[in-house]
Amino acid sequence: MYILGQIFGLIGTVVTIATPQFRTKFQILFCNASVNALNALSFAMLGQTGSAVYLCLVAIVQALISMWHEKKQTAVLIWETILFFVLYAGFGFYGMISSDDFVWAITMHNLLQLLPIIGAVMLMFSVFAKGEQKTRVFLLLNSAAWLIYTAAIGSTIFFTSVASIISTITALWKYRKT
Repeated sequence: MYILGQIFGLIGTVVTIATPQFRTKFQILFCNASVNALNALSFAMLGQTGSAVYLCLVAIVQALISMWHEKKQTAVLIWETILFFVLYAGFGFYGMISSDDFVWAITMHNLLQLLPIIGAVMLMFSVFAKGEQKTRVFLLLNSAAWLIYTAAIGSTIFFTSVASIISTITALWKYRKT
């Protein structure tokens, strides 16, 4: 399972490289949902069944709903933003406190477990952001949080974060207003 989990992480890296390069928000959202599905599988197979898996699953649902909004050309309602913020925070903290090694104190482990929550909130902002460039900025912040987390747990999803940062910076430059 471990090797398969790492393979899913590497496949996610390939999809991540392409994600910010797509021109339309719908395409970016589709890739976003795909990467989160691959990451959820990877984390689960690596035994990281806490916050990271739950947050990836919430991100898939959010991306699918946002794809529907893009297709129908409807605005995201404020209650949707609030709902997803609550879901991200709730599932993130639930995953954090339900882990076997959680203690009610400020520890390095607990601080590390906050990074997926921060990354997920940045992802939420990227999905609901108006315009592709704002979406890319929040994707960059999302990747930075996940970069630190995945490096600390030794996951190949680390490479996904590195690729995402490089690709997003490239896309921000490529699609800048001249």
